[in-house]
Amino acid sequence: MKLTKILVASAIGISLTASVALADYNKGFKYYTKYIKKKAHIKAPQFVKILGVQSVDELKALFNDNAKPLIEKLKKSGHEKAAKAVEKIAKKKKLKDLEDFLVGIMQGKIPAGCS
Repeated sequence: MKLTKILVASAIGISLTASVALADYNKGFKYYTKYIKKKAHIKAPQFVKILGVQSVDELKALFNDNAKPLIEKLKKSGHEKAAKAVEKIAKKKKLKDLEDFLVGIMQGKIPAGCS
């Protein structure tokens, strides 16, 4: 009886953890679409190519110091609208969500409309 309760509780805990992890990706997708895709007209895989990152660690390094390296890289590559969009996302303190979304893109989780 106790074993069954433990198994059920752990299954519920795992499902809640999984849904929380997906929430960041989904929020990041929302912010990417609202600010970057609509303003700069850059699809997500193309955005990752513009950044020129080869690994997730390189991508995460761009989000250090309130995404200043990311913004500078976008400005240097001539994508001013995308840089301004990232600044807006930073002001809303949603950079972690955007980072999770872009990590998902690098791992092959490309939602419809972003390819």
